[in-house]
Amino acid sequence: MPAPAPEISVVLPVYNEEESLPILHGELMDSLVSMGRSFEIIYVNDHSSDDSLRVLLELKGECPQTVVVQFPCNFGQTPAMAAGFEVSRGKIVLTLDADLQNDPADIPRLVERLEEGWDLVVGWRKKREDGFVLRRLPSKIANGMIAKITGADIHDTGCTLKAYRRELMENLPIYAEQHRFLPALAVASGARIGELVVHHRARRFGESKYGIGRAVRVFLDLFNIKMLATFLRNPLLYFAILALPFGLMASLVFTLRVSGAWAPNAAWFVMALFAQCTAFFVLLGLLAELVIRISGLHHSKSFEPMSMHRNR
Repeated sequence: MPAPAPEISVVLPVYNEEESLPILHGELMDSLVSMGRSFEIIYVNDHSSDDSLRVLLELKGECPQTVVVQFPCNFGQTPAMAAGFEVSRGKIVLTLDADLQNDPADIPRLVERLEEGWDLVVGWRKKREDGFVLRRLPSKIANGMIAKITGADIHDTGCTLKAYRRELMENLPIYAEQHRFLPALAVASGARIGELVVHHRARRFGESKYGIGRAVRVFLDLFNIKMLATFLRNPLLYFAILALPFGLMASLVFTLRVSGAWAPNAAWFVMALFAQCTAFFVLLGLLAELVIRISGLHHSKSFEPMSMHRNR
């Protein structure tokens, strides 16, 4: 008989954090045990090149609530987080970094905030302990662009410390660098999002895994998310835009043929071809609209137990 699902799952992507892990695990245990709830801690080792896996297996042997997922090669933070989501079983799922910069002592406050009626609570590192030029300034610019382009009015979308309701997390497939855009995707799905100011600590061991080059991937994913979020709200409009040139060409050929300005035998065939392309895209739009509405109805039922109210 399988063990009952825990109330809380904590997911941590890990890459070369052997020195941080014992300290972090102790802080996690102190924080989670103090809550008096059942829990599990899921470490996803993203093929670390140091002794992180050995440390994790030792922690697993000492703590039955620990789960270790090992990647065969280095995939990145987003796939690691997605794997942790898939393995998790808790009604509430939290994520945080394994480099000790997120403070596990914030977990009880995040859970308490989530249970006020939110579907996702995002940590806000209001006072960051990072370098200004390479970390804080790019982050500030990126957060401003994300808020403006996606409509997700969140101060710190890049903060890994977040708390999710399981129903929401299961409906947010992520890939590429898109873990930082989960609030934007959640907004597009109609979820209720809250924020909480959390502690941020200076890095104690090793070096940051992120460089300025990551900004290019982030900006590309930003526009991808914007297109996806807008498409989800009105798919018929996008397909109508694709159908418009073909419709105009069909009308033009018809006008030229009737007026005699262009009257080859193939004119009716060309017009019919353009008309078929127009109808094809319109029907695809109607089908996409139907799929989105059915999916939205199913998704909205997941949020029925919670009262409806907006952020701040």
